[in-house]
Amino acid sequence: MARFTLHELAAAVALLLALGGGARAGDATGAFAPYEDVVEVMADLTWHLDDDVYRFPPPRDPTGHGLYQLSLHRLEHWEKRYPGRLRDVTTFGRAEALERLGEYAQATELYRKVTPPSPLAERASAGAARALAFAAAAALPETGATFDATLAALKAKLDAWAKLVDGNQKQPIQTLALVEEERLEVRAAQLIVDNRRVLPDGNASAERALRFLIEKHAESRNLSGHVLRLADLYADLTRDYLASHDRPLAFDEETFTKQADRALDTYRKVATWDGAREKPEAQGRFAALDAWKSETLARYR
Repeated sequence: MARFTLHELAAAVALLLALGGGARAGDATGAFAPYEDVVEVMADLTWHLDDDVYRFPPPRDPTGHGLYQLSLHRLEHWEKRYPGRLRDVTTFGRAEALERLGEYAQATELYRKVTPPSPLAERASAGAARALAFAAAAALPETGATFDATLAALKAKLDAWAKLVDGNQKQPIQTLALVEEERLEVRAAQLIVDNRRVLPDGNASAERALRFLIEKHAESRNLSGHVLRLADLYADLTRDYLASHDRPLAFDEETFTKQADRALDTYRKVATWDGAREKPEAQGRFAALDAWKSETLARYR
């Protein structure tokens, strides 16, 4: 993706500031206060434009806020504080931030506002074309009137995002398409899980769908969440077994234990996963299921 380097952008903005006078909002407060210099805002944003948000969490600034969203707000604050000043720079920056936040249609509109004689015009034109393609995929529906119609809608939208993934190989922007593709595949898998009791061979289909997520998105920052969903399914299947075998002579301790242990083993993977944001949740679910398993076995012995 062609764009200014951090050094080039900072130098251009610094020159404009030198020609146009001071450019710091001295009365800013809160998270805005330390970074109201537009050079610093654009420098932080530009530095993180190529971050891999599919494999790693989105960047945060020193105040703890999401950097893309905060950069967007800071640039909006700048434009209100200094109407008309450096508008091509701030508009271009806002478009980049919106693109990273998944607001592709808004990003397209802003890119189109950066026109000659701005030195950013050529890059803005390329950004508008890119964001427009992403916006077209994002605008496709994700639901239908029936289960089959919803699956068909999700498949059509997934196909559109898959083309963008393939068409942006080795480009930083590809990670945004991977994020969108993963999100839709999670929706499709969850749809199957939610309807497993009415689908032919629904339990097996649900398990295959969740295992597909884990295998395909093994490099995703959301992998631990996918594993947690599979553990939840195994826990639900264990509860389903007990619900349909609640009479003493119908209950088989070995079968029940095997199913419960499968869920516990899967929860344990996330509960011991250092750095996983789902770790505390998995620990709680593991403890609850383990206690329920012990109580159930004691009741039927």
